[in-house]
Amino acid sequence: MAVPTDVQKAVLALTAKKPRYDMLYRYADGLQPLVYSSEKLREIFSGLDARFTVNWCAIVINSVLDRMELSAVTVPNDDATTQTLADLREQSGLVDDEYSIHEDVCVTGEAFALVWPDEDGTIQAFHNDSRLCHAEYDGANPRQMRFAAKWWPEGDAVRLNLYYPDHMEYYATNRAFKTGETPDAKAFIPWGDEPVAVNQFGMIPVFHFRSSRRGPKSQLANVIEPQDMINKLTADMMVAAEFGAFRQRYVISQAGIVNLQNNPNAIWDLVAADKDSQPTSVGEFSPTDLANYLGAINKFAQDIGVITSTPRHYFYSQGGDPSGEALIAMEAPLNRKVERLQATLEPTWRDLYSFMAYLSGLQVPSQSIYAAYEESETVQPKTTAEIRELSVRAGMPLATVLRDEGWDEEDLAQMDADKEAERVAQASYADAVLSQAQRQFDQGTVV
Repeated sequence: MAVPTDVQKAVLALTAKKPRYDMLYRYADGLQPLVYSSEKLREIFSGLDARFTVNWCAIVINSVLDRMELSAVTVPNDDATTQTLADLREQSGLVDDEYSIHEDVCVTGEAFALVWPDEDGTIQAFHNDSRLCHAEYDGANPRQMRFAAKWWPEGDAVRLNLYYPDHMEYYATNRAFKTGETPDAKAFIPWGDEPVAVNQFGMIPVFHFRSSRRGPKSQLANVIEPQDMINKLTADMMVAAEFGAFRQRYVISQAGIVNLQNNPNAIWDLVAADKDSQPTSVGEFSPTDLANYLGAINKFAQDIGVITSTPRHYFYSQGGDPSGEALIAMEAPLNRKVERLQATLEPTWRDLYSFMAYLSGLQVPSQSIYAAYEESETVQPKTTAEIRELSVRAGMPLATVLRDEGWDEEDLAQMDADKEAERVAQASYADAVLSQAQRQFDQGTVV
């Protein structure tokens, strides 16, 4: 059996991932199909013109994405290099793509960024759609990327690039392909006057962000089925509301009901039935109770929260605002999940910025770079201040308390300097007041 070529491996992987990734993005965007449990139900509801969805998938994604803001990329104790990395982050445009990288990681479980200098030497770094890229790893060393692949439509053809540490290979399809048509590996042939180019930098310029080392895992991995259930219940509820929730009345009368008006202030003059006929009567049918649907929908929404560690107040009102302590406890599982994800992505950020520094002429080991994210916890100034005050009352030095909160030595030194400046200002003010009072006393002008 022939060993698959790298082109075959890349095409197979890219072809396999796209349908699932497309589906995950549709669910994240709220473009979800209505799923039925039987073919008979599908036939009955096939004529339903409207589409009803309650998109809890967006809540799951956004609850994580809102906590994935990269605050700074630094090299401790090296201000010059830190400033260089900050400039590269801005000038390359990568700072504008960080949100898209994190969004891809949340939705599909992986993201890709490509770094390369353009013709005039300006370093370019940009996000690439995870549906169009693939990273192949060494079987003996799963941390070592063997090559990366990227394909994209260009006109009627499809282009494919393979990136290796020492060279790049360029391919294109040998015939036109329609939109949505997927080419196989046999359709790709070397492209251009130089289908193989030297990679003089000795490193694959594609950086692979993964939510898990075991393999890409979407935040929606276990949410699709409960979301389908919620959409089905919502559609059933809307149909029931349209046909059964409105209170329907009936009239049994020999005189007919053509002239009866169903409006306020109307008085129905009903004719009595003959002695041997069914008596004239009115009544109403019981409406469909929609509360059963709402209860089931809320139950599945809670299930999604439990499955994804998303706090329940993200899904529905709690009947009041939770206290700071309650909010901290409710969001703790989500914060831990976000912190684990940040820790998983940080090595890739370090490698990426180390490569950018190398392209700019600096040798900065990735281990010396620190990619800092904003705190994942919701800021609770009042609760933080109360905890700080209680700690100081218990005998802890204020500097120790602040250091535990994340203050560094520079922050503590600045606080001491500010306190000294405030003491001097207050002493100067007191001296000025006393001097003014003494002058007024000496002049006999004190009131």
